[in-house]
Amino acid sequence: MVTEPRPKTVGLYEAESARGGSSPSLAQDYPPGTTSVAGSPFSADILVIRAGAAVALSADVRRAASIARATGIRHLVLAVRGEPQLPESAAQAAFEAKRTAFEAFARRLDFTTSVVVPDPSDAFADDWHRQTLGAHLAQLALEERPSPSPRTAEPLPPSERFAAHVACLSTDAQLLPGREYRLRLAGQELIATVTAIKYRLDVETLQRHPARTLATGEVGVCTIATETPVSLDGDSDDSGRFEMHSLTTGALIAAGNVDFALRRGMNVHWQPLSVTKTLRASLKEQRPCVLWFTGLSGAGKSTVANLVEGWLAMHGCHTYLLDGDNIRHGLNKDLGFTAVDRVENIRRVGEVARLFVDAGVIVLCSFISPFRAERAAVRGLLDPGEFIEVHVTAPLAVCEQRDPKGLYAKSRAGQLPNFTGIDSPYEAPEHPDLVLDTTSAPAEELAQRVVSLLAARGLIISSETEPIGIAAR
Repeated sequence: MVTEPRPKTVGLYEAESARGGSSPSLAQDYPPGTTSVAGSPFSADILVIRAGAAVALSADVRRAASIARATGIRHLVLAVRGEPQLPESAAQAAFEAKRTAFEAFARRLDFTTSVVVPDPSDAFADDWHRQTLGAHLAQLALEERPSPSPRTAEPLPPSERFAAHVACLSTDAQLLPGREYRLRLAGQELIATVTAIKYRLDVETLQRHPARTLATGEVGVCTIATETPVSLDGDSDDSGRFEMHSLTTGALIAAGNVDFALRRGMNVHWQPLSVTKTLRASLKEQRPCVLWFTGLSGAGKSTVANLVEGWLAMHGCHTYLLDGDNIRHGLNKDLGFTAVDRVENIRRVGEVARLFVDAGVIVLCSFISPFRAERAAVRGLLDPGEFIEVHVTAPLAVCEQRDPKGLYAKSRAGQLPNFTGIDSPYEAPEHPDLVLDTTSAPAEELAQRVVSLLAARGLIISSETEPIGIAAR
């Protein structure tokens, strides 16, 4: 049975030098065998960049071409809009200058095809110009996708680690190492993390520069880890193309193309153990869980968490309290307070908390943990019902008035950058399991509410006891 090849998709990118005037869609110029791309233009098979002729080759055009190559696009077209105010000879000279510069830049990026044509939507283009883009797209539509090359070795096994060129496409978010994203690759959807950004590519010079994050429009080479193995041994040229979406909002954050699988991803295996979490928990006669206290500095997280742990310990529960300040004296002493460091801080704490739960322990975590994505990632490490999010809240003015560590004063004085609530955002929980307003009741009463929630969910045995303030002393 012969199947019809799918139409090749065409994406349209408006460069800065082409914006501002009328910019009709190129859809009327699509010949049979091609169609408009449904999503991001950088997910298409063919990218058309529309630009004006006034600038020889703008940074925006270079950036778009670099992103296209990083995301696996093989065919690139630059559609140049004419300059009606220029004499014909000057307009032709501008067009040729742009053609020469663009073709030289595209060769360095190694596209399969890259051409420069007059913009067919240009009102000043003649009939021959109008047909140029359509003819080129028609030719590309007739080209068959490359057939699988004969294999000289065994197919690569699925891998959980790979290197890739990645472009950040989000307009309001950076690509952050350590944060979990939803990866769409080779027809699969799975959880993935950027484990490292090796370098960023300068879109003007294609030189490599050190980088810790990728911002909007930036291209870099990264290593990516997936939650489960994924096959990277596809037959087609575009089998390694992928997109990365936010786990919390679903928004497109980045796109890229796999360079190669990493050996570590094929050689690391999970070692099964005979002693299970269930057995460890039964020996302690309790159900393990994570109590995650989140809120601004000075809201009262550590105070309430300490009272809750005191009550649990007095009643025979096996517990451990992970505190944000304490953990930075050891495990996380190498981390600062940038967005990347905050993500890594909570990632490490989440892994430690998971180990405590696996040991059958009730673990209390007191961290500002300002980003929803990282709190959601910790929840995802645990079984359903094992993560309890407690939002400890107080107005910012009250937290500043308390300021037990003098941090707000330092931040206001410009001595402490990236401080949550002042010049770094705090993303409050949208659906916490419990909200504790520390301006509405004493800390002992709020801690008792946490204990009551644990009892209501069957995580501890409820019993008649002295008030929590006495038990914690």
